[in-house]
Amino acid sequence: MKTKQILSVGLVIGTLCLCFGCSVTGPLARRQVAPGLSQLSRAERQERQSDYRPQVVKLQRDSNTFFLAPVDTLADGERVMSLQIEQVTVVAKMRSVPERNGRVVLDFIVSLPKQLLGGNRSVVITPVLHKPDGRMELEDLVIRGGRFSLLQQRDYWQYETYVDRFRPDTLGREAAFNRFVKFPYPEDARLDSVVERRGMMTYYYSEEVPTDETSKRMTVTLEGKVLGIDDSSYRLPPSDTLDYVVSSMLSFVDTLPRYCIRIIDKYVTVTDRSYIRFHVGRTEVVDTLGDNRRQLDKIADLMRRIVGQEEFFVDAMTLTATASPEGRYTANEALAQGRAQALKRYLVRRFGRQLDTMLTVRWEAEDWDELTRLIKGSRELPHRDEILALIAAEKNPDRRERMIRERFPQDYAHIKREIYPRLRAVTCRYDLRRKGMVKDTIHTTEPDTTYARGVELLRKRKYAQALYILDGYGDRNTVVAHLSLGHDEQALELLAALPKDAVTEYLKAIACSRLGRKDEGRKHFLEACRLDEHMEYRGNLDPEITELLKD
Repeated sequence: MKTKQILSVGLVIGTLCLCFGCSVTGPLARRQVAPGLSQLSRAERQERQSDYRPQVVKLQRDSNTFFLAPVDTLADGERVMSLQIEQVTVVAKMRSVPERNGRVVLDFIVSLPKQLLGGNRSVVITPVLHKPDGRMELEDLVIRGGRFSLLQQRDYWQYETYVDRFRPDTLGREAAFNRFVKFPYPEDARLDSVVERRGMMTYYYSEEVPTDETSKRMTVTLEGKVLGIDDSSYRLPPSDTLDYVVSSMLSFVDTLPRYCIRIIDKYVTVTDRSYIRFHVGRTEVVDTLGDNRRQLDKIADLMRRIVGQEEFFVDAMTLTATASPEGRYTANEALAQGRAQALKRYLVRRFGRQLDTMLTVRWEAEDWDELTRLIKGSRELPHRDEILALIAAEKNPDRRERMIRERFPQDYAHIKREIYPRLRAVTCRYDLRRKGMVKDTIHTTEPDTTYARGVELLRKRKYAQALYILDGYGDRNTVVAHLSLGHDEQALELLAALPKDAVTEYLKAIACSRLGRKDEGRKHFLEACRLDEHMEYRGNLDPEITELLKD
């Protein structure tokens, strides 16, 4: 084993001595050699898609990852790298690609001229995807010459030998790697191969990328560099540009506005509930007590908006104050009355004397209906059902409150701490009448803004968000959202309930093709073409339709 390694090192060292003072990449820079980038013909694409073999074999060895080209086995048992060399005949710069499930497949052919390939060089090609919102580098293609590969093997052998002998720590291993390994093996490369002979090399590159609202058009270019074993380098000049126009289900989006019926009532009631704190047994309004300032400002702001608006007449304004049930009923009634009148005086001081005649004051000593509702909604009361039964059976409020306190002391403590403060409330009710309206109710139509927002999200390719809004409508746009997300069964069910036309028949054909129901899908497609001859041309953009028409 050591003998082979020493021979490899000697071969590399001998190669280094053959540079004759001229850099390995110098001739490339002078000639401005660049890789080619081209689209595939339809026949080539079908052939590539029908080839079941993987493009790249991924191997794990220790902590390193290697990417190798597919291999074939010859009759004598020798395994050779299988890179198809072909003449590229199509150089179209633009092509339509279908979007499915929020993604598109971009494929193209990278051609490396023989001038770039050599035993002393490593070529790194990086396809770059350009979109309006930025650029994204795709996985590299790395093609190394035989002598360059031997140099890498020697460097890794020296590094591993050093680590085995001296066993350095993590920092020491990193320093040793930087010292011994001049050209590290590539990481996350689409192709990492070694070529022994010169000649044109082509590589079929295919990448699935997600789409978004900026993905109507995509562009691919090539970047890269050539490294020589003598440390020389050559930055490849700009390559050809390939443009991709993304074809999606969005061409079937129905952009007509949807309207909803709105019922307008002549009489409208506005109710607002606030919580004002008072000192125990007192009725004076103290705006600095607790959260009173914010609560009082809320009451005043709503009252100002209602009085100042021009759409309605204010028929009545009613202020109702309530107290909590602890203590005697008669005392609570007096407190509720005094607090309601005190709040009216406070509001009159803020708005002026005209409010005195508009505002009616009412009071309720103990709001047992609200207390019952709050107890029903509480999960913190072990004896909730027993308490509710007691409230329904006992008519005397003072006896009712005392029985709860005595029979269920723990529950009562929670009620007094958490629920009673919510009963000390002020409710303002505004009875309004719409100006100029004769009938009690009228029906009118207005744009459905919720639906419009769903359509806008759909057109921006935010399919999941769009479906969340459109799911309840069950129309063509709902179908488009389902198809864009790959929900083909749901889409077909919705299409069965829609009126028959060319678009619905075409979408049925798409769904059937994806579900493997070819005969049914072919019938729907032919019916769509009968209803609208343009659907035949639209079918050329959809691989699902192409699949339906195959024998």
